[in-house]
Amino acid sequence: MRSLIVSLALGALLCACAAPQIHRAQLAALDKGIAPAEVVARLKLEPTLVHRTSAGGRDFEFYQYLINNGVQTDRYLIAFEGGKLVYWGYLDEFRKHPDAALVAATGNIAAAVTAAR
Repeated sequence: MRSLIVSLALGALLCACAAPQIHRAQLAALDKGIAPAEVVARLKLEPTLVHRTSAGGRDFEFYQYLINNGVQTDRYLIAFEGGKLVYWGYLDEFRKHPDAALVAATGNIAAAVTAAR
């Protein structure tokens, strides 16, 4: 019985790790101003989710990815405005950004980001 439980736990762990994810080294390929399609091409992975919202009279689109930071898998966001990459980082990094509209837009999608896996 014990070996069955260990096997099931190991299987669940492997399934969780098998989800498509990016790695920190891939982020070096990103540059401000590139288009969403170019981000996908450079990361070689479609986003897990796409969020669209407005704040401060501006429209934003966020690509959500899972990132393996070497220790665990976490949520990672890539933000576009006007079809151009403006910022990328973890949710907490977005909350500290100096652009108030980007911070507000991130707040609009925060619940959906944290609920998704």
